[in-house]
Amino acid sequence: MDNKLIKSLEELERFFSSRMSEYEDKLLQASSVPDLAHSDISALSRDFSDFKVFVCKTLCHLKTQIELLSLGLDSHETVMRRKILLFHGIAETPHEKLNGTILNIFSKHLKLDDIHADHLDVCHRLGSSQGKSRPVLVRFSNMEQRRLAWDSKTALKGTGITISEFLTKTRHQVFMAGRKHFGVNNCWSAEGKIVVLTPDKSRRKISTMGELENLMSLYPACSSMPENSAATASTSTAKATGPSPKAAPLKAKVSRRGRR
Repeated sequence: MDNKLIKSLEELERFFSSRMSEYEDKLLQASSVPDLAHSDISALSRDFSDFKVFVCKTLCHLKTQIELLSLGLDSHETVMRRKILLFHGIAETPHEKLNGTILNIFSKHLKLDDIHADHLDVCHRLGSSQGKSRPVLVRFSNMEQRRLAWDSKTALKGTGITISEFLTKTRHQVFMAGRKHFGVNNCWSAEGKIVVLTPDKSRRKISTMGELENLMSLYPACSSMPENSAATASTSTAKATGPSPKAAPLKAKVSRRGRR
């Protein structure tokens, strides 16, 4: 809803700008005519300038208010989601019992036998079915159990199951943009905040696109190189430098044997 308000405001701003530009052009044309019927054209011009300033200030204030409301709504929604974790990669079956499935993951993979069914307030698939396994939304009854599950998520490596936070739409966009710019291993989420590891090894916590854009302006070209590029570079270097010193004597011996 906040995006619709912002778009509506931007359309209104463009409309005012276009109409005022047209009126300003006509005013300039009228002022260039010597025998103009309106003798107070200069007063009319001043009134138009004052009105233009007023409209621009009003639109600016309205835009600021909408941005503040959007930030407040996003913060409130983040707090409401703090007890929720999303489980990805769980195969979807008809008549499934997700509570038992999640508890089995806790005990079998995460070794969290202390988490019981009473610790799960909500457990259901997220979104409508689109032919692929949907993530499972789990709301814990308290933050302690949620923290235990979150801290143990690395134990799921190799199982095909991953755990993520339930970020708001705005913060998820910031998260994806941050990973694209700084790298997958240098951007993650923690308690609803987006954590960015900058090239100088400092950690920055952000939550808005404006904060990310400021970081991107400070670090336009990150020093981190993707693993594929690094592997390609090392392979190219190895090919360019030729065989290693250990391989050279072996080749010489083979050549001598061939001569014999």
